[in-house]
Parts: sequence; structure tokens; C-alpha cells
Amino acid sequence: MSTRPDDALAAHARECDECRAESPALAQLRSLLDAGGAEPDAAPLTQHALASLIPALRVRAQAAFWRRLVRVLSVALLPLPLILAADVWLLGHVYALAAAWLPSTLALYIVISYALSALAVIGITYAAIPLLLARPLQTHELATA
Repeated sequence: MSTRPDDALAAHARECDECRAESPALAQLRSLLDAGGAEPDAAPLTQHALASLIPALRVRAQAAFWRRLVRVLSVALLPLPLILAADVWLLGHVYALAAAWLPSTLALYIVISYALSALAVIGITYAAIPLLLARPLQTHELATA
């Protein structure tokens, strides 16, 4: 405690009859408080602070993940109609070329096999986007973000 004239403890001790009677105890308390330089243990304080912050941090991280996922998926879905149109156009030409050389059922099998393979690749690619976003960021990615 300080020895300033406007010290609240000293002002109270001057005005209060009970505290004036306990003046030696107050002086001893003042000296103990002035001499007390206890260093707080930072590790338990840090653990307690983090324990109280973890739910809020988890909620914020989840909200940030969903915002990022919506943003990335919206950008990734923009070229999808163009990709599908190009595949339909390509499949039409592949069918015409294969039907000229092979029986039409075999040409149709080739085109359908390619179309299903292309759809599987596109589906796996779009399904991987949330998984790639959910992985933990590396330190060099954090520095550039």
C-alpha cells in the first residue's frame, strides 16, 4: 500500500472508531501488504485461462471453417457447368469416332465408362475440399495467411 494522504485505507482508519482502536493491527497489515511481493505461478493461470477460453475458441474456429468452406465451394462450383458441358461435347465426339470404327454398343460402353469415371473423379475432387480445409494449417501457411 502507498503512504499517500488520499489513501483509502488510511482515510477509513481515521474516520472509523473500530479501526482507530485497531491501529497497530492496521499498521502491521499495511507493512505486510507493502512488503508482499509474491510472484504468481504463471502455468496454472495459463491453464485456467485456456480452459475457460477453449469452448469459445472452438465455436469461433467452427464458424470460420464453415465460412471458409462456403467460400471455397462457391468458387470451386463456378467452373463445374463449363467442365460438364465440355465433357458432354467431348463424349459426343468420342462416340461418333468410336461408332465409326466399332459396333455402336461397344462405342456406347466406352462413352458411358468414361462418363462414369469422369463423374467419379469430379465427385471425389469436390468431396475432398472439406477434408483439405479441415487439415491443420502449417506454420508457413499461417505466415502467408
